[in-house]
Amino acid sequence: MDIDWFVVIAMVLIVEGMMPLLFPKTWRSYIQKLSKEPIGVIRQVGLVLFTIGLLLLWFR
Repeated sequence: MDIDWFVVIAMVLIVEGMMPLLFPKTWRSYIQKLSKEPIGVIRQVGLVLFTIGLLLLWFR
């Protein structure tokens, strides 16, 4: 399988940029709330998102 990592990174940047572009006030509020969360909670969210991403790739 030939993966074009440039395209993968570009797609991640596009998806990550949509929220602050379309809803900047909501995004800022979310980031402020997130910054107040304990590190453990942030890591758990990261783990869940990472796992979902891996499963999506695995079952593709």
